[in-house]
Amino acid sequence: MNALERQEDALIDCGVDPAHVIRAALRRAVKNWELEPDFVAPSEEKRTRITEWRARTSLAVDASAVSALLRAYDPLDVLSKWTLIRGQLEPRVWAEIDAILDEIADRAAAPQEVPDEPRT
Repeated sequence: MNALERQEDALIDCGVDPAHVIRAALRRAVKNWELEPDFVAPSEEKRTRITEWRARTSLAVDASAVSALLRAYDPLDVLSKWTLIRGQLEPRVWAEIDAILDEIADRAAAPQEVPDEPRT
């Protein structure tokens, strides 16, 4: 899993390791996600070429949903399982990357609270 090319500059400028942002986005995206039985073609949007940012993970998915996708869209079992599910999952991760970048920007723009000095 990797970010989109359009997200590169914001990831570089956000002040947090981009790989950490992407991993956090992946965790958020899969938290309540369930594989749908309909195939969604992977997006043609350009992904970043910065390979150090890629996040890899194992993902548990409902076996019956994967079987349904295989029967309907890959009866010869020539595609990887990732190819069958990435069209559903990648847009969720990219949306979470955008949300995290917005959160980071909001926190950076918020006035910093100065702790009260101790009274003597």
